Amino acid sequence: AVGFWAVAKAAGPPQIAFNTANLVARVTGYRYELRNWMTQHIKTAEATDAAAWRAICQEIAATGFKAVEVWEAHASPEKLDRAKALEWKKILDGAGLKAVAYAGRLSPKTAEICQVLGIPHIDGGLGTLSPEQATALCKETGIRCNIENHPEKSADELKKKIGAGNEWLGVCIDTGWLGTQGVSGPDVIKACGSLVRHTHIKDVKKAGAHETCPLGEGVANVEGCLKALQAINYQGAYSWEDEPEDRNPFDSAKRNLAWIAARV
Repeated sequence: AVGFWAVAKAAGPPQIAFNTANLVARVTGYRYELRNWMTQHIKTAEATDAAAWRAICQEIAATGFKAVEVWEAHASPEKLDRAKALEWKKILDGAGLKAVAYAGRLSPKTAEICQVLGIPHIDGGLGTLSPEQATALCKETGIRCNIENHPEKSADELKKKIGAGNEWLGVCIDTGWLGTQGVSGPDVIKACGSLVRHTHIKDVKKAGAHETCPLGEGVANVEGCLKALQAINYQGAYSWEDEPEDRNPFDSAKRNLAWIAARV
């Protein structure tokens, strides 16, 4: 992972990012059900024109965040050509925001969007690609990819999905999903070690469900996860993630930004 962290260091100190997937329920009045995620994704992609993207960026900046992780639905390969991606980049710049990650699936189109937006890695899944194919695409485009844990409960499960990992393929730890699965986040982080290249910092109210809550108030042991990240010399971004089904995440954005900042 030496090559990876050389890139991370060159980009400056770790940043705390607002993950725009937090706004999954924005198009339906901040009400939705997790089982309808893909419906929300499609609706969001359809609704996100330049004006909508500008409004989102301005609202994020107003909460104090300087960095964002762009959710695929907000910069969809089905909707964005290179010219639109350049417009999205200008809107980010105008709001004083730096895009540090792309929450979505690896593909030639999403890699191109990341190139235009200046994003170094995609965090989510390999899409239809095998680890070997994904590695080749990453090398070709210069865009890395990190697999995010959802059903996985161990480092071994995550490593298997990326062919044990390499300089181009790593792991994105989602602390909330580890809490949902009822496993020790710190243990999984330490077992993944240098393969942890990105994080989604999230908390959940109880194991067995995905009811998100303010950081530190749930069962995901987020504070312990942050300490484990420091123990493995993690130097990437901390992307705050909270996709509530019944409230506006902007209401707790400043609080959660301050919570992370006090611990990293």
